[in-house]
Amino acid sequence: MPGSLTVGERIVLHLAQYSKYIDSYDAPLDVSQDGIAAALRISRAHAAIELKKLKDGGEVIEKLVHIKRGKTKRKVYFLTPPGEERARLIRQFAESEGIDIQPFLDLKKCKGPELWATLDDKFKPVVAMSCVFRKPFRREVLPDIATSLLPVDERGMVDLPKELKEYVVSVTDPEKLKDYHSFAVDYWLHWDDLKEVLYHLVCAKRFADAEILVFHNAKELLLHPDEDLLEAVSNIRDVTRGYSGLVHYVQAETARRVGMHEYCLIVTKFMEASSIPSERFDGYMIEGLLHLDRKDYNLAYRAFIRARGVYDDHIDTQLECYIAESLIRNGDYHEPREILERLLRRGFDNPEEESNTYYLLGQIALKTGEDDEALRMFALSRRAMNIKRTELYNKISEMYYSVGNREKSLEYALKANALRLTEMF
Repeated sequence: MPGSLTVGERIVLHLAQYSKYIDSYDAPLDVSQDGIAAALRISRAHAAIELKKLKDGGEVIEKLVHIKRGKTKRKVYFLTPPGEERARLIRQFAESEGIDIQPFLDLKKCKGPELWATLDDKFKPVVAMSCVFRKPFRREVLPDIATSLLPVDERGMVDLPKELKEYVVSVTDPEKLKDYHSFAVDYWLHWDDLKEVLYHLVCAKRFADAEILVFHNAKELLLHPDEDLLEAVSNIRDVTRGYSGLVHYVQAETARRVGMHEYCLIVTKFMEASSIPSERFDGYMIEGLLHLDRKDYNLAYRAFIRARGVYDDHIDTQLECYIAESLIRNGDYHEPREILERLLRRGFDNPEEESNTYYLLGQIALKTGEDDEALRMFALSRRAMNIKRTELYNKISEMYYSVGNREKSLEYALKANALRLTEMF
């Protein structure tokens, strides 16, 4: 026996795992010809040839039984006593030679080079196609030749080990990888997973399509920012001028929210050097929020003041609240009170911003010992937020009504009415 394992030896070891089913009414798919081929990553024809050799040698017997959860009987294979003895000798030899047999039996424990060396060449493109996916995907989308090749869970999903995927990708032609990533783009578009679509667009070097996706879906992408999104968006190259503002915004804001502060600062400095006012404004805003996160309130205040200076003729309510917050956290209460009271006199279009203004005034009142005033401000803040929630529930109710779902429409209408009644009493 060589330093590795032959296909025949691998079949013997594989079948040795299922000897307990030899007298059962039904048997697992793993001991059928298809199951053996899938487990060992060989073609069905190759499995048939090796099984015939093992039967002729008296090491394997063939039976006709039901497959678990199957409707018909199929041929399955089990070891004979000589076959069991050979399995014992193979294990013994492998142990003496330092050969780890588990990767030959379980794809999830198989290292990249080991799998690649045992694969038929006709299977390699489909395995490589599978390896570009970073999340589980449905086996049914793969070419038929691979449907029994890869491990599939009870939901019909394929998810290969990270080490295996990294190796296969490293030895695959880069041009082919672009095609495989484009295949994954189409798959995730079907399932409306924008984060994965973006990731595969970038990997396929389709940067123009990637920046268009970010431009039109920035808000949705930022609903759940994480390291996967940052990996995708940070690798967009050569951003065109028309899309740069939003692409850089998503890059910087995602980095801020996942704690990649240094990268966030690099992007914000790039934004602040832009000739586009809106991009400069966003750069200063995100830098200010980053400094708030890091509790460096002086730097946060400076960044927000620079943002205020981008537009001389425009008052941004959210920005003014951030300026006030950075001052409050730094122990300054006079200037932020003036800022917030000025916002109240001006009025609000957004109840959420009104709620935040009252909340910050409540914080100032608490810090300065005005407990009754603090309670009054917090009550006004809650009332403003309830107005926001009431508006949201009414919109959801209208949406359900427009699509004919009267039950859900009534549910959200009642929620809106309950909030409205709360404010009356």
